[in-house]
Amino acid sequence: MAPVSISKDLVTALERAAWRAHPNEACALLLGHQSAACMEISQVAITENVTQADPQLTFEVDPTMHILLQKAARVGGPAIVGVWHSHPCGKAIPSEADKARSIEPGWIWLISADAPDGMTHAAFRAGEDDARQFCQVPLLMNDS
Repeated sequence: MAPVSISKDLVTALERAAWRAHPNEACALLLGHQSAACMEISQVAITENVTQADPQLTFEVDPTMHILLQKAARVGGPAIVGVWHSHPCGKAIPSEADKARSIEPGWIWLISADAPDGMTHAAFRAGEDDARQFCQVPLLMNDS
């Protein structure tokens, strides 16, 4: 599977969002494109976690932001290629709640989790035939 590439600056922005939201899950939409070599994340759009469930255990991206970004993509803006969220008290792997809520085939799921020595990060791709099936993919964090 093709790796996911993201800049260290964008990862730092996601980590800050996770710390601000703690102990709740934070979330963002990932914008970018598929190149020949990898899925390139060029921007992150941090949104409010608007879940009606327990925000310490699950998340929901602000649907207004999601719609605005979809409209922007239709007129030449970057495509939404995935979602990021934090696991404040878990591991950087999809939870059962994540799997149940995954509806976008092929999307990248970037997950950040608190760890004793800082945050850990992992990337997964939702299945093309079944978006609830995840496959871990290499995560490349670049300087630029």
